[in-house]
Amino acid sequence: MLPIKRYMQIQIISLAWPVVLEMVWIMVVNILLTAMVGSFGAVALASVGLSGLVQFSTAMIFAAAGTGSSALISREWGAKNNHEVRVIAGQALQIGGILGILLSAVGFYIAPAFFVFTGAEQNIAELAGQLLRINFLSTPLFMIFAIGNAVLRGIGQTRTAFYISSFANTVVLIVSYILIFGLLSPALGAYGAAWGTCLGQAIGGIIVLVVLKFHKSICLDWTEIFIFRADVIKRILAISIPAALEQVSLQGGRIVFTLLLASVGSVQFAAHQIAMQVESISFMPGFGFSVAAMTLVGQYLGKGMTHRAVQYVWLTCKMAFGGMAVMGLVFFIFAEELTSLFINDPEVVFWGAICVKIAALEQITIAITYVFGGALRGAGDTKWPFYITTIGVWVVRMPLIYLFINVWHYDITAAWFITAGDFLVRSIILWWRFATSRWESKENACGTQP
Repeated sequence: MLPIKRYMQIQIISLAWPVVLEMVWIMVVNILLTAMVGSFGAVALASVGLSGLVQFSTAMIFAAAGTGSSALISREWGAKNNHEVRVIAGQALQIGGILGILLSAVGFYIAPAFFVFTGAEQNIAELAGQLLRINFLSTPLFMIFAIGNAVLRGIGQTRTAFYISSFANTVVLIVSYILIFGLLSPALGAYGAAWGTCLGQAIGGIIVLVVLKFHKSICLDWTEIFIFRADVIKRILAISIPAALEQVSLQGGRIVFTLLLASVGSVQFAAHQIAMQVESISFMPGFGFSVAAMTLVGQYLGKGMTHRAVQYVWLTCKMAFGGMAVMGLVFFIFAEELTSLFINDPEVVFWGAICVKIAALEQITIAITYVFGGALRGAGDTKWPFYITTIGVWVVRMPLIYLFINVWHYDITAAWFITAGDFLVRSIILWWRFATSRWESKENACGTQP
């Protein structure tokens, strides 16, 4: 019989590794799509990037219903209330479908004019608007895709979610390649990438519905998607609305962050973009550990074993701490080599390497932020991650970047030191919130049904 600590470690890793691999494959697909579209010129590349970012960002804000459903489902799953799991899953998919249809309709209507008001060049704005209309066609099924995978993670089926996501993204890659370069029809260029992404997202949504219907762990009754249950919807929204607001804060901060850095010049801004690509590698294990913490907290609270939920979170934090500390060491030692993989301009590599070394300093605080944030969401305490993210991004990061970059004209490294400070502040507050055990009172808000 395995020692309890070893058993817990195996559970954490078994939940985390499929999430990490899922993120890796998504990154690979995005890189390959960028390379394919890039062969058609800068306008096509910029247009695909802008349209994809807008569709993905807006959809993920509304897909936060998956956070609420995952927290509730993991709790009910731990309590062995399988019927309640199916009811919550059905209602979450109903919310996703309705929001997806509304978002698709509004997005399709406003897409042609959307980028005109962003200051983008006219040819980029026009093409990006047309591509965005295509992207929004699949939004209802993309929402179902995202929420369905969140449901699967809630019952611990991260491997199944990985298979579905990987298949859907492989479809995106293959279909986009065929359409971009015209293997079976005239070459569509940037339009081929949009249609390939649209089809892949739609197929992902369809597959996740089929899996939820026939997977032995859940056996979703499709009638639960069409029957309105106000009590269940209320439970989901109580947790999901703060999660959605957190996404608004994050995605909005991302956009403003980019705009504020535009004044540093093309060399330093290019270095910043490359450093962001390098650092994104470390977000993958962080997100994997976050999902593990969220799922295990929910399940063990559902079993009435709060002490074990706490043990899992601290152990997950130690594992993430160690893994991302190693990642930080790699970043620091091989900063120039990693930056050089993207460009051979010596000046860009110089600034990019400095930014990567600064990123190495924040790996431990990112690990803490991801794990404790996931744990609080798993307990249904989604308001505090929202509060903390908003404070970190909009009270710490943005005002300081505006002062140092736009007013005092420091170089790009100032923005990276400020970002490291943002993660430090967030990690300390999240650590404190979890250590107080006040999140345990959230059991009344999303607890199991009698």
